[in-house]
Amino acid sequence: MSLKKIGITVLALIAIFLIYTIAFTEKGIKPIQPEATVPDLDYSALSEEAAKDLQTYIRIATIRGREKEGALFLKSVLDKKGIPSRIIEYPGKPDRASLLAELKGKDTTKEGLILTSHIDVVEADAKDWDVPPFSGARIGDRIHGRGAVDVKGLGIMQLYAFLLIHEKKIPLERNLMFLAIADEESRSEHGARFLVDKHKEIFNGYEYVWNEGGTGSKDIAIKGSKVFNIQLAEKGAVWLDLKAKSIPGHGSTPPVSYAAKSMVDFLQEVQNIGNKTMIKDETAAFFYSLGGISNFPDSFVLKRSRNPVLFIILKGVINSNRHLRAMTRNTVSLTGIDSHPIGMNVITSETTGSLDIRILPGQDEKKIFEEVKALGEKYGVEVSARHLESGSISPMDGLLFRVLAGTVTAVEPGSIATPFLSPGTTDSSYLRQIGLKCYGLIPALLSSEEIDGIHGKNESMSVPQLKMGIEILFKSIIEYNHQVAK
Repeated sequence: MSLKKIGITVLALIAIFLIYTIAFTEKGIKPIQPEATVPDLDYSALSEEAAKDLQTYIRIATIRGREKEGALFLKSVLDKKGIPSRIIEYPGKPDRASLLAELKGKDTTKEGLILTSHIDVVEADAKDWDVPPFSGARIGDRIHGRGAVDVKGLGIMQLYAFLLIHEKKIPLERNLMFLAIADEESRSEHGARFLVDKHKEIFNGYEYVWNEGGTGSKDIAIKGSKVFNIQLAEKGAVWLDLKAKSIPGHGSTPPVSYAAKSMVDFLQEVQNIGNKTMIKDETAAFFYSLGGISNFPDSFVLKRSRNPVLFIILKGVINSNRHLRAMTRNTVSLTGIDSHPIGMNVITSETTGSLDIRILPGQDEKKIFEEVKALGEKYGVEVSARHLESGSISPMDGLLFRVLAGTVTAVEPGSIATPFLSPGTTDSSYLRQIGLKCYGLIPALLSSEEIDGIHGKNESMSVPQLKMGIEILFKSIIEYNHQVAK
């Protein structure tokens, strides 16, 4: 073949590649733009009332317990409006209680919508906080305290939207449930898992769940951006306990292999499990959505995240961001190691440790456990499973997802909605197991500092954020029923 023909062939191949690269884009989401008629309301006045209830709710220190006291408070609000509710206690532990209330729709047999949040909160060390964490103090337009964002704030937003549907006599095509659950922060044994196992009948006729798991954010993904990350998937968990044993010895004459060294060598290699970057449909759609608010050339790359050549560019960005890494790969975290030291010059006979491995939806948790177990055998480390749980996912074209995506952008002009894969787990992982389609969103725009308050210090939520959340919830419920009726 002549050089001319070779040159023409090369140019043709380059042209084909360029055409493919330009033409090929990922699929975005398909929001439903609001069509339903919604009554005019004074959301500012409503948010002031909601703020007072949030203060009261925060003052009930439901730290991995005392949920019944929180449930009774929520029940008292429902009682004042004449809405019956039910408290379900965990057998033998009456303090671990959940609450539910229902508004009936025209057809009670299908497509019902559940608004759910959890009552319990995590610990808070008062010395680290600027404002006492269970004071529920209001300073300016901001409510301070543990649970303000995670997730008593969401619970109050949902409660007020639920009350509005009742008070304004909004006709419902399908059932609407308000469900406040115990024990989410400690793997849901006394809450969602218990309800799914022993009270599955309460979910009959329901299809969709609005839970936590995603948040609105401002100025985080891209400067000036307003992004509502709607959680539709979450990673699974492989929690492992580790143990290495050997004979003890003197620190001055170490053997070739001993317990602590074996553990360290094992831990270095096991981290390779998290080296592979995987962009699934939901993550590709997430990048695509960000591409819509990005400048060129970022927009071009983000909309083509699985293009083999452009992926090389994007992978560098992913590797530099821990949140993006968590969304696109199985992660391995060493959460504990102890050689049980008894003296600086003593090599101890036993080293123990723990691993928190989070796996993407579609990955086999048992297979990964066996893989780590086999690697442990190579280094003389005994690996046992404390908890194995698969990832879960709900469809990106689900009606509730599309309604949420359309409503949030209508309420907050200039914002976008994205599908979001959560690295952590919520009660949705258990509700999805019985066929419910779950989507997570705290419907308010949060700053990076506000998001860092989740499980951190100085957690707070503003009254305008409550206002936005109540409005988005109320309008979304009405739009959902409108779409169901079509």
